[in-house]
Amino acid sequence: MSKAPVIAALAAVLFSMPCWPQASNGRVSGTVQDESRAVVPNANIELTNPATGVTHRSRSNDTGFYAFPGLVPGTYKLAAEVPGMQRFVASVVVQVQQSVVVDPVMRVAQTTSTVEVVEATPLVTTDNPTLGRVLERTRIEQLPINGRS
Repeated sequence: MSKAPVIAALAAVLFSMPCWPQASNGRVSGTVQDESRAVVPNANIELTNPATGVTHRSRSNDTGFYAFPGLVPGTYKLAAEVPGMQRFVASVVVQVQQSVVVDPVMRVAQTTSTVEVVEATPLVTTDNPTLGRVLERTRIEQLPINGRS
């Protein structure tokens, strides 16, 4: 039995370069801020790939930071929401092995107030020209009338 093929195979294995798989995923991250550049914690962040319909959801942490690692390259729609602030929407293009940083700036929403009247007593009767009021008998007898003592 010849040792040459075994030695050649071992040499090929020992001296070959290791083949590492190429990473093809990207990443989107950033810090949610308000108009004064103060961080906004607990913002709801949504990253949607319109081509696939896949939606990733996250929340910003106490320092306003959020991250979406391991994304398939493509175009995404990033949306950030915080109660009392306008919704932030941006389009993001993620390429192979690219880390995209998007810092949403949240603006204060316009306040709206709603007044709901549950029940109201009309002060003026507009459908009937007469006035009337119901009085009890004892109340009528107690009224001061000229000629009654």
